[in-house]
Amino acid sequence: MAPLLADSAYVAAAFGLAGTLIGGLDAGTVSLRVARQAREAAERSWMRDSRREIYDRFLSHAQKLLIACEGSASLRESAGAEQAELRQAYLNFFEVYGVVQTVAELSVVAAARVYAYRLLELSRGGLEPARFAQVAQLVRLARHDTIDAMRADLGLTGSASPPQGFNAFAGTDLEHAFTHRPG
Repeated sequence: MAPLLADSAYVAAAFGLAGTLIGGLDAGTVSLRVARQAREAAERSWMRDSRREIYDRFLSHAQKLLIACEGSASLRESAGAEQAELRQAYLNFFEVYGVVQTVAELSVVAAARVYAYRLLELSRGGLEPARFAQVAQLVRLARHDTIDAMRADLGLTGSASPPQGFNAFAGTDLEHAFTHRPG
């Protein structure tokens, strides 16, 4: 009987060792998977936060460029200060536009491209007032499309664009005075 007990002790030890190794392997695999998932989640969070910052800069600089273009166009012959302001707004916008192309999803890049090229046309100057107003309106529409693409990229739902026929003066004494103005 003694040899049988010794054999069963070795068998039990072997099963114990095998169980420990399998358990350790399972725990290690789970730990690696959890660590990878945590790293990927952190990377996604960082990218989303970075995009928010880039999108903020892009939209802010685009609006400054539009305002500078409108100011320059309203003077017809821009003075030195207006030209310098327009040039700086142009440089700031196209600097961040390149970053958007680098970090954004393709839907955002496509919308931002339309927005950028419409702004580029305004910034070149020389447009007749009626044509300038038409392009400026198209810039605003491109802004809404770009914002919607950015919202979708960031996981936000719904459109931020004003609804068809939007009137900011609806329900006021000025409701009918501004019905035909571009948004």
